[in-house]
Formats: sequence, C-alpha cells, structure tokens
Amino acid sequence: MKALYFENAPVRYALYRAARTVHPFPNIGALSPVRYAEVPEPALPNGRWLLVRNIACGLCGTDIHFLLMDMSPKSFSAALPGVKRKYLGHEVVGEVIEAGPEAGDFRPGDRVVPRIDWPSCAQMEIAPPCARCAGGSYMLCENLGAGAVPEAVGGGFSPRMALHRSQPFRVPDALGNDAAVLLEPMACTVHGVLKAADALAPGARALVVGGGTIGLLTVAACRALAPGVEVFASVRHPAQARAAEALGARLLSGGGGLYARTAAATGARAVRGLFGNEIVLGGFDVVFDTVGGGESLGHSLRLARGGGTVVLLGINFSPAALDYSPVWARELRVTGVNCHGTERDGRSSFDVAAEVLAGLPDLPGVLITHRFPMRDYRKAVRAFLNKRESGAIKIVLEH
Repeated sequence: MKALYFENAPVRYALYRAARTVHPFPNIGALSPVRYAEVPEPALPNGRWLLVRNIACGLCGTDIHFLLMDMSPKSFSAALPGVKRKYLGHEVVGEVIEAGPEAGDFRPGDRVVPRIDWPSCAQMEIAPPCARCAGGSYMLCENLGAGAVPEAVGGGFSPRMALHRSQPFRVPDALGNDAAVLLEPMACTVHGVLKAADALAPGARALVVGGGTIGLLTVAACRALAPGVEVFASVRHPAQARAAEALGARLLSGGGGLYARTAAATGARAVRGLFGNEIVLGGFDVVFDTVGGGESLGHSLRLARGGGTVVLLGINFSPAALDYSPVWARELRVTGVNCHGTERDGRSSFDVAAEVLAGLPDLPGVLITHRFPMRDYRKAVRAFLNKRESGAIKIVLEH
C-alpha cells in the first residue's frame, strides 16, 4: 500500500530545505525526507493492537509543516527523541478490520479516530508510566526515546494503519464521518478552551486569532462551552470571515488597525508610542492564538487586558523573535496547548469534543470546503497554501 511519511534524516532534510529555495514544494525523489511511497501492509505487532481501514483524513497545518520540512532544527520539537519515521495524517476516521485478543472491547466494524498520535508510555508499554502519562497528559510524555514503539505501519494518509489499544476513540453513532474527521481538531480546541475556563465567566470577551480550522473550531468550542462569553475573531480571508460569523463570532473589524479595533470592541484605550509601537490599555479577557507564529503571539500578548489569559493553540516550528515584556508588564497568564488529554473532570478531550460536535450538526458543512482523493494530495496542499484564492478551510483526503 502507499503511505505519506517523512524520515528523520538530517542529510535529506538539508537537501529538501535547499530545494525549497527554488521551488516551494519540491520533489527530489529518493533523496527527499518526505515520501508518498509503497510500504508493507500493517500487521498486528502483538495482541494489544488493532488494524484499521481508513475512510477519510483531514489535512492539518501540522501535516503541512512536516510535508514542507518547515521546521527549524533548533526548535524544541526537533530535539525530541524516538521518532525515526513519522506516518502523516492524524485527523482520520476509520473502521476496525481486526482486533487483537488483548485490544480491549473494540470489534471489527467499529468506527474509530486515533486519540494519541505521538509515542507515549502506553504505546511503548512502559510500566509504571511517567507522571504526565499517568495523569492523562499523554502528549507531554517524559519517556520519549526511553522505550521502543513496535513497527506500526500507516497513518491517516494511508489506506490502512495499526493502532495500539490505547489510541482509538470510538466514534459515537450520532456523528457522521465528516464530523468524525473533525473530532481530533475539535478535541484540541476543547482542551484550549477548558484551559482558560476560569477566565471565561459570563460577560467576558474572548478573541480568536486566526481563521483556519483550529481558529474556527475554537470559536465553536468557546460558544458551546462558555455560552455567556462574547467571542470575536481576527481572520485574513473572506471565506474565513463568513465561517466565523456563521459560527457566532463577531469579526474584529471597523476603522483603524488591530489595536484601534480592539479598543473599540472592548472599551480599552489604544496607545501609540514611538516608532509605531502600539499597545492597548485594557483589552480581551482571553486571547486564543491559533496561528502560533512570532507575529501572532506578539500581538496576542498585547491585546489581552491586564491579568488576562493568552492560550497558544497554534505552533510554528521556526523560533522567532518575541517581545515577551507584556507578560511581565500586564501580569498575563500564558499557557500552551499541545493537542488534547484528560480534562479536569476526568473526561477525555474527545468525549467533550464529541458532545460539542453532536450539538452542532451543521458544523462540517461550514468548515469542509474541499475534498480530494488521496492520490491528489499535492493538489490538496496547493489549495491549503493558497487559501485566499481557493477559499479552503478544512480539506479532506478520501480513500
């Protein structure tokens, strides 16, 4: 079968990065760390694994970072040990076709989505698990590289894949396949909104920076989980603006620049210092940065009120210069969100995400704008990279 993956190979990485100076999406064959190539059919490494036939998979911004090798070797993530080959595609819905005798209560025909995409103590079968995994924060595993994960072939961008029993989340019958494709990204945004729950009291104002899938799902999650909060959105493209308004956000629009519009929306005071240095005194109670670049986080820190909260949901794998003085000057609470985990009430982020999606049956129709067969993944990437022209929000690749 064919799978889309990358190899953690420094020489190939360097060649690919050099080729990108000539072409934004190069194809340098066997020398590329990114391959869409034949791999062996997945098999059960032991009785605690399942085989899954994939139905469809969403194209995520993180997939794009991997596909384009758009990451610095100096970033934190580049130093993580234990991953030599990464099969891409994690926003995937599939159907169990075989379950090992110790794989739990999963049965052939069950629809599932992967709940853990990165090695953790569970997949490495390390006992006792690290403190983070024991507490349900599997994405923060402290044993990366300390144990081996069995060769588990495949990801969401291959027709079949193998999953450890700790990974699958059973899709509720109430959710169709399109909603199931949104389960993993919705779980990420649910995790982010619940991180800021203490600051999302009725009457609070929240700003979502970014109008991609994560940004728009953050709007939906915030509206569902904190219904008394006024949600604003700062987006780039017309299609994103229409979707944000359809999901109940107010666009951060009007006269002047970003800081003047924030002041008008929140009753704050915009201040302009020397050399174009802009701030607001006042601002949003919570700012969700779903872009994660140096520029977006820099603005987010300046748009939160004194004592406010900034949640970093997006990520850029290239370190950037950042003025962090607002954290000190305004006594901000800043927290990151690495996907999902176990929430304060003991439920999985996926359980909460499934409830939110069940209550928003029209959401997939708002967000899913493009579909491609898997073999046309390059066309899908081009649509993703040219959102202003394509109007793309969520792109789905189908098997």
